[in-house]
Amino acid sequence: MEHILLEARDTLSVDPDHVRQWFKELDAHPERYQFDTHAGFVFTSGTFGQIGSHFRTRERFHGLPVTLQFELTEIDEDRFTFRLTRPALPVWGAFLIQRAADNTTVLSLVVGESDRQAAWFLRLPLIRAAVQRQIRGEIAHIKSSIENSFSPPEP
Repeated sequence: MEHILLEARDTLSVDPDHVRQWFKELDAHPERYQFDTHAGFVFTSGTFGQIGSHFRTRERFHGLPVTLQFELTEIDEDRFTFRLTRPALPVWGAFLIQRAADNTTVLSLVVGESDRQAAWFLRLPLIRAAVQRQIRGEIAHIKSSIENSFSPPEP
């Protein structure tokens, strides 16, 4: 059984359609996902809109560079789910897209595990703190990028 262990969320001042569009355009605009601790990602097979697509990221945890590989496992109107393939740990993540009041969107990034080994690993204080800090940074970056991409022009 899968369990959510970590979560970061924020409310974006755009509708869910804009959030989904931003994600679906990432294979054409990978620079949108680059910030100080995340060097973006590269699709090694497929695209963001295809289940089974594989991608690689280069991230920094506590200043140490780490290369991670993922597979997209589920894509629907309110979520993009992926699993970690390298290192080989039964860890998964998902971006959850929920319509909120006043045409806004709550975007969450959740990280979970599928077995005890991954649960143990993700609960180690140093690992938990590093992953939580990273997913908070990802949500903050995505919020800024999406809102800047879809904000109406200034009069």
